Amino acid sequence: MEKILITGGTGFVGRYVVREALKSGYEVHLIVRNLEKAKKLFPENVSFHPLEIFTDRLNLSSIVEKVKPQYIIHLIGIIQEIKSKGITFEKVHYEYAKILYEAVKQNPPKKIIHMSALGVDENAPSKYHITKLMAEKELIKCGIPYAILRPSFILGPEQLLFLKLKPVMEASPILFFPAIKGYKFQPVDVRDVAEGFIRAIDHKEDAIFELCGNEKVTLTDIVKDYVSQKGKKVLFFPFSKSILGLFAKEQLKMMWRDNICGYSDNVLPIQRLLKREPLSYRESIKWSATANQ
Repeated sequence: MEKILITGGTGFVGRYVVREALKSGYEVHLIVRNLEKAKKLFPENVSFHPLEIFTDRLNLSSIVEKVKPQYIIHLIGIIQEIKSKGITFEKVHYEYAKILYEAVKQNPPKKIIHMSALGVDENAPSKYHITKLMAEKELIKCGIPYAILRPSFILGPEQLLFLKLKPVMEASPILFFPAIKGYKFQPVDVRDVAEGFIRAIDHKEDAIFELCGNEKVTLTDIVKDYVSQKGKKVLFFPFSKSILGLFAKEQLKMMWRDNICGYSDNVLPIQRLLKREPLSYRESIKWSATANQ
């Protein structure tokens, strides 16, 4: 049985990747910081390797040497910095990836599958996208076969936006939300993303994949459709990008262009991974809102 070593396995996307890997018959190993959380999520059939600090190169190398995985899936990422705790885009996206890919050189896997993000580009103004691109380059230059996956907005019950909306909706029959216009996503179902990570193992050539769904929608559309599936109503109020910049300048920079597929050259579509069309936006929104009710 071939082994997969996964980082970020207890996160939103990670938990689905782990389940997909188990379903596909792999021996799954997770590098985890919170062991109790990991055990609750995966009470059986998963091996855990605690690592308190990801920059602990010695212990990270020891884990890789002990497991000797055929494949590594690197999922760790953040969407917002917490500088007071030393959590920055450069540290989490770039330094963590660099340390990991240096650590595996002594025991190289057959392939590394790396979580990046749609929107990475040499001209991107945000640290989020710049550090994602830096991590991609670090992987490419390490010389190990790879697949890089760049998803758009990911739909699923555990999507952070939806988790934040739930208590607000429970407290009031009407949700008030800022209407940010002129910026589109091409949302993709987390189940398709997870399947894509496992299917990427069998893709023969090094490749970068863009993961998008079948509809282009605004954040307003996503919130409206999600709230509607919950049987609630939402009222939107004008909220310009310039106002957003007063509170979250880095998030504003992330919106430098629509988060949709098709801007980049030499990338492959999700259909090449899944061998089918992705799950529909309507189906994904409904599932995101009604699962686990």
